[in-house]
Amino acid sequence: MKSKVSIVMVVLNGEKYIAEALDSIAAQTYTNYELVLVDDGSTDRTPEIVNQRRDRMEIRYIRHSANHGITRSINDGIRACTGDYITFLDHDDAWFPHMLSTQVGYMEAHPGAGMVHADFQTIDPKGNIIEPSVAVCRQRKRPDGEALRELFQESHVVANTAVVRKSVMDEMKGYDERLYWGDYHLWMRIALRYPIGYSPLVLAKYRQHPSQSTRTYSTERPDKDSVAMQAIKLLLDEHPEARRRLGEKTIRRRMASLYYEMAYAWLWQGMRSHSRICLRRAISLWPSKLGYYVTYLASFLSQPQAAAVRKGWHWFRGLFVSRRRQNEQVNRALGTSPRPGAIA
Repeated sequence: MKSKVSIVMVVLNGEKYIAEALDSIAAQTYTNYELVLVDDGSTDRTPEIVNQRRDRMEIRYIRHSANHGITRSINDGIRACTGDYITFLDHDDAWFPHMLSTQVGYMEAHPGAGMVHADFQTIDPKGNIIEPSVAVCRQRKRPDGEALRELFQESHVVANTAVVRKSVMDEMKGYDERLYWGDYHLWMRIALRYPIGYSPLVLAKYRQHPSQSTRTYSTERPDKDSVAMQAIKLLLDEHPEARRRLGEKTIRRRMASLYYEMAYAWLWQGMRSHSRICLRRAISLWPSKLGYYVTYLASFLSQPQAAAVRKGWHWFRGLFVSRRRQNEQVNRALGTSPRPGAIA
């Protein structure tokens, strides 16, 4: 008998999109699955829409009488899973029909892997494609196997494409409920102990819309760490082996980049003093990063002046990016690699 997959879906007032998500599950070519749906206190038509599809799939419905939050709700779903593998689908996203068959096939062929994830596309609220392939459009290469360093440097796993062994999830004890979102922290903990697989196929649609929780939960003040910063600090505090494997330089630069992201967002919201607080933290961690000083200068300028500085800086960087791409194209054509110390 084929391995069983448990699909965890958490929903709160999802009547606008959940039908599409459920229908994409019903359309899977891999059919040995159960849906563990955790309703975190919906007050709209969500229960009715779910009930309409009970004859098309096995649904284990868990309803909270009050809102418990994302991480607690996901863990409630994980605890109810009976499958050999666990995967996730947000109620406002969708899968392509071969998602489960592709990912389960990978896991069956790679018994040492703790989990696997894949490429995906982004769509707008109406379902129009924004990026047909995030990996291609953003020019990203994903590791297949040892992934801790790359994952630490960029949170690139999307839960909607991830399939995790139930035994590994039990070992990790699910999401850490001290975090508002626990997925990034979970992926890094898995990467500490297991290879992480990657399927280059586009297997899911990730919807971007103003009401999604990852966009409405923002940093309220400059002294509050971002979600990613909270995750990596917790990882480093509780798993000393992560610090040893990553090295201090990698850690400092990752933290600097996260502070810079916060600073950049504050700056273009007009919160200049907030931006400078985050920039000073970024510079203290990565003092040789020229762009941080340029942004710090821009924080003292008017909005039009700051925009002009940003435009000029992007033009300046573009000169070197273009030169690097030209070198890469020549190297590929010649079948060579750049010399150590060559301009890149």
